[in-house]
Amino acid sequence: MASCSVYAPILPSTPQIRDKGQLEVQGSTFLNGRWEGSATYSPLRHVLVRAAGDWKNDSQDTSFFRIRQFEVAAGSYWVPSEQWLISGLAGYGRARSARGYYEPHFFSSSGELVDLQSRYHKVFGEVAATYRPESGWIALGAAYRLSRVNFEYLTYNGAPSTLRHMLRSEPMLFVRFGGPDGPLHWLQVQTSWGITSVPGYSASSVTPEPYEYGRVKESRTFIAISLILLPHLFKPQPPIMPVP
Repeated sequence: MASCSVYAPILPSTPQIRDKGQLEVQGSTFLNGRWEGSATYSPLRHVLVRAAGDWKNDSQDTSFFRIRQFEVAAGSYWVPSEQWLISGLAGYGRARSARGYYEPHFFSSSGELVDLQSRYHKVFGEVAATYRPESGWIALGAAYRLSRVNFEYLTYNGAPSTLRHMLRSEPMLFVRFGGPDGPLHWLQVQTSWGITSVPGYSASSVTPEPYEYGRVKESRTFIAISLILLPHLFKPQPPIMPVP
């Protein structure tokens, strides 16, 4: 994820919940060493609640990215057929992040140490659709999140920015492995690929802000691997007795 943005996306939610009382607990890791955890629960039929957070520590002094963030959301899900599942959520989140790196000057032998600091909150909406073939052990899906990020502060080497907010568009594809049968039917694995970008922004956009502030809006790709626990499946369900 080569970028100089202080913003980092939490994975769009892709719950495979189909009834009330079902719970998913998910742990994810990204290629840049960021970690994420989330839990999604259905307290009532067609109702979803979710909490998520992620973090990344970095002990480097001049080239680093550190972040702490969390979000909460609520929404719904629909089951049009045995193969299809659709969900949608809306939520709120907060984050604090810092990024540092060395910026060379191409026309001189010197460079500059860049230190970006930020704190922001966001509101977002997202949808996801999943298709599970009749074989049952693999599911394919897509998700989309639109976030409005509002900066409470954003500084570049201590100087405040006039950038107050931005929109982030975040489409994602995912594949989930694991089916309802077998000794580990309560465990699933998911791989996710996505991108976060500011609609209409390009690196050549003219802006009164310094160059480094423009880089906050850069697009970023993300790849994650997730382990998902389904605690409601820990205990075997009693067999359904035929009606005489």
